[in-house]
Amino acid sequence: MSIVVVPGQFHSPPNPVGKLASTLMSVAVAGMADPARFRKGKAYLAEHAVTRLEIEPGRLSATVNGSRPQPYVVEVLVDIMAPVDAPTPAALRLHLNRLTPEIEHMHVRCSCPDPELPCKHVVAALLALSNELVSRPNLLLHWRCEPTDEPGRVQVGARARGERHLRLAPPLSGRAGAPVPRSGAEPTEPPASAEPDNPWDNPEWRAFLGSLPLPEVPDVPPEPAPTGRAMLGVINVGAVISNALEVLRDD
Repeated sequence: MSIVVVPGQFHSPPNPVGKLASTLMSVAVAGMADPARFRKGKAYLAEHAVTRLEIEPGRLSATVNGSRPQPYVVEVLVDIMAPVDAPTPAALRLHLNRLTPEIEHMHVRCSCPDPELPCKHVVAALLALSNELVSRPNLLLHWRCEPTDEPGRVQVGARARGERHLRLAPPLSGRAGAPVPRSGAEPTEPPASAEPDNPWDNPEWRAFLGSLPLPEVPDVPPEPAPTGRAMLGVINVGAVISNALEVLRDD
C-alpha cells in the first residue's frame, strides 16, 4: 500500500516521538549530502517546492519544482526490515535508531541533470518526509518495514496502488465507461471498498496525544457597554476624544 502525502497539508499537534524521528532523519540527510546541496535543499523545502510524496515499503517518490517548467521526479529506495511491533509511542521510540536509515541503506535517483547525488531535489524530498514525521512517525514504519500480509490490507504493487487511488477518488456522475441504468431502474452505486484499519487509532495513542478542551463561549450582552462619556454601541468620535483627554488630565 502506498501513502500519498501533500507536504504541509496534515495539521496535527506534534508529539515527542515524532520530533525525535524527524531530528534523526534530518541528521541522516545532512550526513549524506555536501553542505551546499543540503542548504539548497532546505531552501527548496521552505519555498514549498516539494509538491507530492508517495511512501511505500522500501520506496519514497517525490515531485520537486525546480528551474525547468516540468517538476523533477525523485526516487529514494531504502533497505527494508522485518515488521516492527510498536503499538505505543514508547515502543516505537525504542526502534527509532534502527528505523532511521544510514547512507549505505539508501539508493537515490533524480530526473535533474545534476550528476552528483544526492542532489538538492533529493535532499528537499527527504527533508519533506522528515517534516511529516513530526506529527506522523508511523510513516517511518511504513517506509522501512516489510508489508504485513494481514486480511483487508492492500498489497504493494502497481495494481494495488491503482486500486487504492480509485478508492480515494470521489465518484463522478456520467463518467465515461459508467454503466447506464435501464429505463425506470434506480441508479446503483458500486459497493464501497473497505479501507484498511488504522493501527495508530487505539486508546494508547489517543491517551498519549491527549486532547485540548474547547473553551466555553462567553455570553455577549446585547446592550452597549458604557465607557465614561462614550458608548461602544454609538460611535461618537468627539465624545471619545473628550473622554480620553479628561483621563489624561486626571493622570
